[in-house]
Amino acid sequence: MTSRAAIFDLGMVLSTPTGLYEGLAGLLGTTPDAVEKGFWGAHRHAYDEGIPDRAYWEVALPLIEGHNVEDLDALLPELVTTDTGGWREIRDDARAILTELKERANPVFVLSNAPRSFAETAPGFSWSHLVDRFFFSGLLGVAKPSPEIYARVESELGLPAESLWFVDDKAENVATASARGWHAHLWVDDADTRAWLTEEGFLS
Repeated sequence: MTSRAAIFDLGMVLSTPTGLYEGLAGLLGTTPDAVEKGFWGAHRHAYDEGIPDRAYWEVALPLIEGHNVEDLDALLPELVTTDTGGWREIRDDARAILTELKERANPVFVLSNAPRSFAETAPGFSWSHLVDRFFFSGLLGVAKPSPEIYARVESELGLPAESLWFVDDKAENVATASARGWHAHLWVDDADTRAWLTEEGFLS
């Protein structure tokens, strides 16, 4: 395997969830703002580490003001489909970056915090052919910024930390990667990602 690889977070770094909160609000009978406030509570981290869909929504719903859900079991499939669907497509500029990396024979990986139900849909992504392998926290049982998930990636790729270039939108995730010796960059936008990868010799 090559001596260097590019690794990307998914949410925000590649994908922007257009319509996610609006779609969930329609199902829950409340507002997008109320959904967004409850969606990202501390329970989301446990969801990213692999707890079942129902266990997540049981604790998320009380945090979503004004929701109108009487039968969670009946609504659960739609909630999961809407949640996962909001992150599946990546931006055109992000797709262009991945495409150019692949054209230049650079291995490309995704390391993302995401529930198991989302991770299991990855083979069906329209852009999955641009990624050599996905690493999802929900399947690994550990989430960023735990050093363990970075160690798992190193081990499974058979590459040392100094051979990994990583982009993430959360400072704590970048800090942990940097502490391990990864070349880690805090995401700003697609143009900034492209500029950084060019400076690092991945793109021209």
